[in-house]
Amino acid sequence: MTQLRINFIVLVFYLIAIFLPLTLFSQTSATVTERWIDKDENEQYTARHECSFVQAGNRFIMFGGRESAKRLDIYDYVRDGWSVGSEAPKEFNHFQATFFKGFIWVIGSFKTNTFPKELPEENVWLYHAALDVWIKGPEIPAGRRRGGVGLVVYQDKFYLLGGNTIGHNGGYVSWFDSYDPKTNRWTVLQDASQARDHFHAVVIDKTLYAAGGRQSGGEGGMFAPLISAVDVYNFDTKVWSVLEKALPTPRAAPCTFVFNDRLHVAGGEGEARGPAYKLTEAYDPSTGSWSRKDDMNYARHGTQAIVSGDGVYIAGGSPVRGGGRQLNMEVYHQDTPSGMPLVASDLQGPSKIMINTGSTQKLSLENKGGNTGTFINKVEIKGLGKDRFKVLSSVDLTLVDAGGPLEINIQHLGKTKDDRADLHITYNGDLEKVIGLASK
Repeated sequence: MTQLRINFIVLVFYLIAIFLPLTLFSQTSATVTERWIDKDENEQYTARHECSFVQAGNRFIMFGGRESAKRLDIYDYVRDGWSVGSEAPKEFNHFQATFFKGFIWVIGSFKTNTFPKELPEENVWLYHAALDVWIKGPEIPAGRRRGGVGLVVYQDKFYLLGGNTIGHNGGYVSWFDSYDPKTNRWTVLQDASQARDHFHAVVIDKTLYAAGGRQSGGEGGMFAPLISAVDVYNFDTKVWSVLEKALPTPRAAPCTFVFNDRLHVAGGEGEARGPAYKLTEAYDPSTGSWSRKDDMNYARHGTQAIVSGDGVYIAGGSPVRGGGRQLNMEVYHQDTPSGMPLVASDLQGPSKIMINTGSTQKLSLENKGGNTGTFINKVEIKGLGKDRFKVLSSVDLTLVDAGGPLEINIQHLGKTKDDRADLHITYNGDLEKVIGLASK
């Protein structure tokens, strides 16, 4: 063997020795980081399923479900400790709570746990995490009430999809609605292709995805048929379509979330009695393909996923089809939660205003001092001269952004000076601001 050939062979082995471990390490690292990690956290909270698990500021909050449904558990991920917040007003269950502008919103939930005929809640409800108070919002239109709804926020509006009107007895619907909290306007939109309940919806860019779920109480009974088709709604074109490739493993009540711009479906329950699912499947919109991801450590269905920092957190749920409960928080990818503490904003403005006789005056307030919105419950005029003033603006049951304005037009109906009354603004539940009114 010539010296040149020997030198070449040595060089090849040298390069393999250097670069092969680096290649293996790179592949292993990419795989390892997208794994489910058993968090083994402080478990001083209620084991439950058919519940909500959502982040509010720098806290994780779990409430609702089948077990101790009114109890609200608050997780401080920095100190790994739990506390108890204000009790929920109803036994919320089968819902996708959503955080928006400082509040956790409950829209499209059942309010009773009387299986299999759970009753839909009639109102929108808000939990103000910074103040630890529950706020009763507007009524949901009588013909659109249901639980088991997929709920998302897009461009400051809520979108509700699917659900069930009579619990588990066959009232599944394909309804699609929007609710604008800044104007208190409810709009009925075009139905999706599939009626479904027991699912969560997500938004990626300008597209809503509805994956998983079933038609409870349908031809297959309480737990079937399962829905394999994935409904897709384009917010720009306002058109529904169905993904060319269906959900590989149809299941009800999975945890659905967006991570790395991909739709993930984790856990869920099937038609047959037995354990819930552990598997995680992901859809990549850029390739139109599904892939299998790391299995969860714990089989579960009937809970919600929190995307925070560089990870995804799941806790609770049932380990078997149907009823069951557990704790077992786990995190996908990295345990690095992040969030800003919530500070309640407050309405700031004049203590009194003067209105020219027989004219209209604009009252301007600002929602300042914090990073949360303010929900206006009611605006009304009280006092001896209340019949000589009128509120022209429709601001009851509306949301004001943090730092945003609240403008109310008030008209004086009299013909004399020095008429007096008080404008009462009730907000964030039971807080009240009183502004004096006088004609001049």
